[in-house]
Amino acid sequence: MRAAPATGALYPIELYAICADIPGLSAGVYHFNPLEFGLVRLRESDYTGWLAEAAGRPGPAYPLTFALTSIAWRNAWKYEARSYRHWFWDSGVIAANLLATSSAEKLPIQIDLGFSDPQVANLLGLSDRKEAPIALAHIGGPLKNASPAQSQPPHLFLATKPLSMEESDYPIIWKTNSESELHTSNEVRAWRESRTSLVKTRLRARPIFKLQPLKTEEPVAGLGKTILQRGSTRRFTPAAIPFEHLSAIIQAAASPVPLDTVQMGGSLIEIYFIANQVDQLPSGSYRFNIREGALEQLKPGKFRDISGYLCLDQPLFADASAVFFLMTDLNRVTEALGDRGYRAAQFEAGIRAGKIYLSSYALGNGASGSTFYDDAVTEFFSPEAEGLSTMITVGVGLPAYKARPGRLLMSA
Repeated sequence: MRAAPATGALYPIELYAICADIPGLSAGVYHFNPLEFGLVRLRESDYTGWLAEAAGRPGPAYPLTFALTSIAWRNAWKYEARSYRHWFWDSGVIAANLLATSSAEKLPIQIDLGFSDPQVANLLGLSDRKEAPIALAHIGGPLKNASPAQSQPPHLFLATKPLSMEESDYPIIWKTNSESELHTSNEVRAWRESRTSLVKTRLRARPIFKLQPLKTEEPVAGLGKTILQRGSTRRFTPAAIPFEHLSAIIQAAASPVPLDTVQMGGSLIEIYFIANQVDQLPSGSYRFNIREGALEQLKPGKFRDISGYLCLDQPLFADASAVFFLMTDLNRVTEALGDRGYRAAQFEAGIRAGKIYLSSYALGNGASGSTFYDDAVTEFFSPEAEGLSTMITVGVGLPAYKARPGRLLMSA
């Protein structure tokens, strides 16, 4: 079992750590090897100052940065060119776990999607057109006595063990990724200055439902137990979940994320959903009005069959108590952030999907992500969703079975 979900359970995301000297770990560049459940050192010495420059953040460096990358063929063989968006879903849900863990440990965190792609790829020793960087997560406060930025690191020639006898290649994935690359620190800084908050509230006269707080006696699992219990639900019981559970899930999903792509408290994502069976909430389609902290009912009615149809005709999502559709205005996003805005919207949606997973399992429910019929989703939620594109879908509800929790591979 992995700590975070991945499309098709194919796990294309790799994790690297770049650190200064920290207690228990010498300065260097490391790769996390899941098979050994440990870090493999790729480079010695402190590259944190150099990485800060590559991320367009000259000045004090961070003591630790995690880099998330994708090995494209791992899910391209199944999902073909569409697997490009899965890079950001799968790294986003991992980032959601990282955000929750950092919060639990009271460590500051900043996630950057702005960085020099070729410089970070070279630092990590990534193979061209095989693996690419997605995001940098800086942990801890800036170092007061940071090492000066080093010169360009030498190229790494790393031996790797093949995981398959053959690999699928979709050139359009690499063409798409290259068109959104940044190459210099100046480009990164200019791109970051264009960040914005794009969610706009389009209120019309319709029923409004205020979110409800959790009952004080409501049991909520701790983070460790939640992550170990989390496994994508394969069967839902077609039953109701409490409105206060749905409220807590929405509040978690909409909470601020420390991304360099949006202004403080802003978001590229709008939350739409179908309520199939939620106590004290009429069945129908809804949109979350983040400014009002309330739900706007768009259409009343029973839409179980439609929620299943929209998620590629999967009965799992017809049985779910609620199905979330995380949407964005891609035209406005790319106007503000260029082609890299596509990465930003997909990645933020992945984080918010991860928050839906964690909050659902903390409350004893289940969750499962899905792909979808793109245009059909927009049509169903229109006219309110006109011009929006769906990034990711997550169903939540009561599992129809008791899943075995995962286990720790090493003691804390």
